[in-house]
Order: sequence, then structure tokens, then C-alpha cells
Amino acid sequence: MFRILHIGCGSSQMSMQLYEMGYKNITNVDYSKVLVDAGRNNHPYMEWICDDIRYLANIPSGSFDVVLEKATLEALLVTEKSPWSPSDSALETVDSVLKSIARVLTNKGIFISISFTQPHFRVPALLRLPQWSVSVEEFGEFFHYFVYIMHRGKETAKEVRERFGSIAPEWSRSLTAMD
Repeated sequence: MFRILHIGCGSSQMSMQLYEMGYKNITNVDYSKVLVDAGRNNHPYMEWICDDIRYLANIPSGSFDVVLEKATLEALLVTEKSPWSPSDSALETVDSVLKSIARVLTNKGIFISISFTQPHFRVPALLRLPQWSVSVEEFGEFFHYFVYIMHRGKETAKEVRERFGSIAPEWSRSLTAMD
């Protein structure tokens, strides 16, 4: 059975929907103790942890098969003035989150990011994590959202790198080497 970590769970119903679909080993993480306590009270059959997703200090390394987030990265970057030129602080935040995700995933773990952020912004941000592949699926008819799937140890398809990797080059600028 997959061990799933839902980061930035907030009051989302996604974990409950996954549970109803048969995924029973779910841990939910949020920065808000109020939301974690409410989740724990309403859904005691799942694990609930109050933690900062930039560090995931309360999560052991290599302990999850899947990490997923839905619009959590957007929430962390909401104060950015422009998605075209992220600040050093934004890049540091993205780097910290991606490093934490990589640390808590197993060697064959998968990171799934559900977002309204267009691929020309999100793909370069996700490519900051070296030696991970990024693929993109688009959903919706009039109002589109995107599912970004990352696999460790695989290369991002050339088509994805060429299509999205250079449109917003500021996301690719180096701050520090990532592990």
C-alpha cells in the first residue's frame, strides 16, 4: 500500500477522497495547528502533523512513496510581484520545499503537484530539483488546471524541457547547489 504525504493539506477534502478510493495510509501536514487539530478530530483514521513544508522536520527521511500538494506552492509564493522574475526569497522557498520533499520520499517516490500555475512558470521551478523528471497533464475545458508529476532518477522529456524550460528563465537561476 502506498504511503501518501499530503503537504499543505489545510481544510482540503482531497485526503478524504483518496481514503474513500482505497488509499488508507495517508499523513496530512499543515503549518496551521488549528487546521491539523480539526482534521485529526474529524478524520482520526488518518495521521495529522503540524509542520513547515520547507523543512518537514517531523517527517523521517525516505518514509513516503507519494508526496502531493494542491496549490500549496502558490500559497507560499503569493506575495511575489511577478511570476516572470521570482525573488531570491521565492527561489529559496521553492528550493527548501523541493529538498524536503526529496528527503522524505523513497528512492522511487513520486511528487504530484496540482496547480493552476501555467507550465511555463511551474516546470522551470520544478526543474530546480536535479535528477528528477517533470511531466505535465492539463485538465479542464474552460478553466484549466495542471498536474505535475515528478519521478526521481529519470530525465525530463526533451519536449517538456524545450517547451517550458526557457520561457521564464529567471526560475532557473542558481542560488545554491541542491542535493
